[in-house]
Amino acid sequence: MRNFPPQYNLQANDVLYFSHIPKTAGMTFRTIVEDQFHCHEVCPATLNAQVMKIPPEELQQYRLFRGHLGFINLPEMLPQKRVINVTVLREPVARVISHYDYILRMPGDPHYKYVKDMTLEEFAQKLTAGKVGKNIQTYHLAKAARFRLDSLSPDEILELAKASLDQFAFVGLVERFQDSLFLLSYIFGWRPILNSRKENAATVKKAKEAIPESTLEVIRENTQLDQVLYEHAKAIFDERFNQMQRDLLSKYGAEVALDQVGDPNPVLSTEQLVPLLDKHADQRYRELQIPPASTVVYDFCQPLRGSGWQRREYLELAEPAGQEPLSYRWIGPNTEATLELPVATDQDLYLEFRLICTEATLPEIVNSLTLTVNGQPLPFYKLHSDKGVQVLQARIPQAVLQSDRPFTRITFRVSRTIVLNSINPLNPDMRLVGLAFNVVQMFPLHLEGKRSIVAPLSESPPWRDAIAFLHRHARVEEPVVAPIVIKGKLPHQVYDYAAALEKGGFNWVAIHKGRVEAIDALFPHLFGQGLAPVYANEVFVILTRHRHVPKVSYWHPHVKPLYVDYVKRNVVRIGKSIRTAWLRATGAASSR
Repeated sequence: MRNFPPQYNLQANDVLYFSHIPKTAGMTFRTIVEDQFHCHEVCPATLNAQVMKIPPEELQQYRLFRGHLGFINLPEMLPQKRVINVTVLREPVARVISHYDYILRMPGDPHYKYVKDMTLEEFAQKLTAGKVGKNIQTYHLAKAARFRLDSLSPDEILELAKASLDQFAFVGLVERFQDSLFLLSYIFGWRPILNSRKENAATVKKAKEAIPESTLEVIRENTQLDQVLYEHAKAIFDERFNQMQRDLLSKYGAEVALDQVGDPNPVLSTEQLVPLLDKHADQRYRELQIPPASTVVYDFCQPLRGSGWQRREYLELAEPAGQEPLSYRWIGPNTEATLELPVATDQDLYLEFRLICTEATLPEIVNSLTLTVNGQPLPFYKLHSDKGVQVLQARIPQAVLQSDRPFTRITFRVSRTIVLNSINPLNPDMRLVGLAFNVVQMFPLHLEGKRSIVAPLSESPPWRDAIAFLHRHARVEEPVVAPIVIKGKLPHQVYDYAAALEKGGFNWVAIHKGRVEAIDALFPHLFGQGLAPVYANEVFVILTRHRHVPKVSYWHPHVKPLYVDYVKRNVVRIGKSIRTAWLRATGAASSR
């Protein structure tokens, strides 16, 4: 790292290569690095044989390679690209022990049949990497500088590995993994990365104290080159980490850690480093000069701009055939997740987001979701709900969009996260998760009919039938209260539900039954205005004042649930209010 710039923005012609050395927290680190790239920029292959099967022209489109790729010459395969190397090293004895334990608990590992009957001491002397034996960290770093090592002695390979390490953009240490992620964030200008994922980690780790000293000595004898390389890496890491702390303090320390500004050897805690790196990321973002847009669509296939999310995942769609899988992320493992979007701030906007897999979690978690934009809590309501998918919408006033940051920060919170396996034992997912998001978008109010996630729904039979009914029965000069998304489908002036509350006096109201919050606000006003149901299907109930239009019974199977559910919700609400008042009263009485 000594010969690589302390700070660097990846360029269009750069390819980032994470050399994943076995049992160096690589699976966790891999998902963290993938966060920073568009899903189409990530090479799907992680093994040598897989990469070799990819056509050369296809390889050129990828900007991130990661995995066990020590037997292919990546720079030679990408002659027009600049390969930026990153890796993570581990204390050599601990790495050998971890690798041995991993193979023994993984019968599917290609080395299992050779290792299953070995002792740890035997493993430390076998399955070696050429001339350097068990020093595979030395081997991988040397090959990054010179692909063919056959003519070199072990000592020459070690010196080559040390020189190679000096050229790497980043070399982290498992033993200082959180500090490593902070340094990675600093170098590339990413939002501070907190170590919250543990991919492929052993649930129970063997303590060194439980291993005979004679076995440990055999491991040390067979990893001497790696020991030297690791000490060299630690020295460089310490230099770079201290330089990072001094730089952050000199620029932003007065706001966070004034007492350490000017200290040549500062020691900052995680609680101090996070806000410093946050300000650093803001500044690096400003320097990119990304122009704000009036419409922003974030589909989770894009690089992650935020924090608090689990790794990117994909949902295969049965229909339509040939459609790309949906990208999504779960909130987790903590209860808060953020997105930072470069949106224009000159007008009110709609914010829409789609939740998927809601049936896989608990209803109480779905119902606990809250939203803040630039720190301001905002209400939202449901546009659509069907088969585990919900589309929700909030209106963001222009004043809320104003910020001293170069983006708008959206924060989603849930009451708690859970392990999905605890709900469904057939689900192997053991991570802590909250809700799964598939898309978040912001757009001007007047574009709702075109940009809304639910705009295509207006082509579905229930929507088409409801719109056709309004065409037939509502005069063109009569305004209609309905989801604003159907504005382009009617010649009438369409008002949303909020306008109906403000103005009142409408002759036509099309209630979308998925809009529970809007229904609860509207109903007390509708009861006294002479509106009665005249049309109903599984999505809509249409009400009018006109007496000449035939009525639909309140007992109609598509009408009755609307009123019954409204009454139920109000009974529950009133019950909660009475209980809260009683608890307050009894609490106040007992404190006297």
